[in-house]
Amino acid sequence: MRSISGLMLLLFLLFPAAVPAGDLGLMRASLIEGDVQVLIKDTTDWTIAAANIPLNEGDRLWVPEGGKAEIQIRGGVFVRGDGNTALDILGADQESAQFYLDRGHTYINNRRGGIKTVQIDTPLSSVRSYDNSVMMLDVSEDGVTELSVLKGYVTVESRVGATRVGAGKTLTIRGETGAELAPIDAPDAWERWNTDRDRKVTTWGESARYLPDELHEYSSDFDTNGKWDYEGSYGYVWVPAVTVADWAPYTIGRWIWVRGTYVWIAYDPWGWAPYHYGRWVFIASRGWCWVPPAVGAAYWGPGYVGWIVTPGYVAWVPLAPGEVYYGYGYYGPGSVNITTVNINTVVVNRTYVNAGHGHAVTVVKRDTFGTGRREYVRNEGNPFLDKHRENRRDTNIVPPQVRPSQPIVLVPPEDRDQRHQPQRPPEREHIRQEFQPTRHEQTSARKTEQPAPPAAERNERQRETSPKTQQRYEHPSPPERIQKNRPDVLKSERRLVKEPGGSVFRQKAPDILPVKRSNEPRNIIRKPANQPDEPKQKKEHGDKREGR
Repeated sequence: MRSISGLMLLLFLLFPAAVPAGDLGLMRASLIEGDVQVLIKDTTDWTIAAANIPLNEGDRLWVPEGGKAEIQIRGGVFVRGDGNTALDILGADQESAQFYLDRGHTYINNRRGGIKTVQIDTPLSSVRSYDNSVMMLDVSEDGVTELSVLKGYVTVESRVGATRVGAGKTLTIRGETGAELAPIDAPDAWERWNTDRDRKVTTWGESARYLPDELHEYSSDFDTNGKWDYEGSYGYVWVPAVTVADWAPYTIGRWIWVRGTYVWIAYDPWGWAPYHYGRWVFIASRGWCWVPPAVGAAYWGPGYVGWIVTPGYVAWVPLAPGEVYYGYGYYGPGSVNITTVNINTVVVNRTYVNAGHGHAVTVVKRDTFGTGRREYVRNEGNPFLDKHRENRRDTNIVPPQVRPSQPIVLVPPEDRDQRHQPQRPPEREHIRQEFQPTRHEQTSARKTEQPAPPAAERNERQRETSPKTQQRYEHPSPPERIQKNRPDVLKSERRLVKEPGGSVFRQKAPDILPVKRSNEPRNIIRKPANQPDEPKQKKEHGDKREGR
């Protein structure tokens, strides 16, 4: 125990200025389709976006033609962008979120009980939702703003004045001379896609019975990607629909440096809540199972794993229930913040329950860790079962605290290129499968599979690509005007208004916005991603909008 205390003291002295990463679990990119690009605080340039990456103040999103993106804000808020949309995050906290929409098409669903204020600023206006509303916001390249309210009401303000727009209406702002109000036209493909998406992400099935209230909004991820079983030692556990023998948690994805800490970004579409809440356990009769946190104990974490970090390699293993996470920041009662801990009272995990299970431990070269591309270490054995590791002075048990020297890549180049080479399916280290009826049938099926090569060999094989795969697809950069925008400057020019009677553009209450009314439905021409323009006849005689 003395050696462990000395190790912790050494870590404390090595990283005295480490700062907690803040609430990185507040907002994430929950859906990415196409070549969506992001510019986050820790990247030096625009890069291809990845689902499940945390987003925060100052981050920027560009959705090119043919793409779609969805941002989920904890509390039940969804913000989606279609092709040719530029969206900047100006601010976010537990009660409010502020965006800047330079151009494009967005859909905002601020469900009942979501967050108190969602503000979207545009070149000509500021739009604000105060809970329980659904709206679409369209901004042309010259700034013309069109707000369509599908549910509830929304406050919109220009430099002339402010007004309130109710459900079923579209308000158009063309400049500083007033606005036009008209009925919403029939639903188009963009609206129908969003309402279908709403049904998918807001419909809670069986998972809501077993998840703590704080995680109910992620129920659809669990419902569609796994099943729940009862295990006497842990209660109800979730078993993901991944049945290949060599699969284990925290293996399909990568660690990315985000705002002062390494965060696990999963390839799995369901890979948000199971990797950032709760713990994992291996049960012989079921395989890997996720154990949800107790009610009131759902704390987001960058990735609940045990660490071993040396000058040559980095290793990690999924934490089991009851095991403590050591990191830079407070992530609930099951964690230890080594920047503020009383060294004399720390009892470090000597063993990890999951370390003895096959494929649970990942070991990669230190110089490739956190860059988006990793190389596995050969012939190192299992460092978590090495009884002598505690006496090594160059061994750390917390995540690396050094920003990678190489550029941060969210999506490895080979994966980006494969998006544009449908004739060559991407090679994956693991395969997703549907559930098999019984464990016996699952075991029998595995006997017919070819044994998986060692991780290092798989890595070498993946680098030996054909000339087609080696061809690099050039992703177009966002328009020059978009690149010149600065979220910090925009935020200083557009203050967040949390009071319904406040103003973005002046210190006193806004005047009443002059509005010209029309009885003709406002026909907004949108070209949804991957959809042709719809005939006008279909817009005029389209389907009726469903009640909300």
